[in-house]
Amino acid sequence: MIRPSSVPIRSCMGCGERAPQGELLCLASAPSGALQVVERQQRTGRTGYLHDHLGCWERFAARKGPVRSLRRNVDKQIRIAVLQELKRTGLAGSMR
Repeated sequence: MIRPSSVPIRSCMGCGERAPQGELLCLASAPSGALQVVERQQRTGRTGYLHDHLGCWERFAARKGPVRSLRRNVDKQIRIAVLQELKRTGLAGSMR
C-alpha cells in the first residue's frame, strides 16, 4: 500500500481551491480583529490561507459572511485593508 504524502493541504479563502500549505500566504487573526500576513514561524491561533494571486485576494475582499477557517466574521473594511496591504507590498509571486 502506498502511503499518502505528508504535505499539509489547505484551502484558499479566496477561490476555495486546495493547495500545499507552503504555496499559500498565511493570514492570522489578531485579537483586535485585524488580519495580518504572518511568516511560517509566527503562526499561532486561527489562520487562513490565500493563493498569491490578485484574483484570490479580490475574491476574499468581496466575500460576505463568516470566514470558516478563522471561525469568525471579518468586516469588509478589514478585508479591503488586507487587499490594499497585499497590493502595496507586492507579495504576488514572491512565495514561489
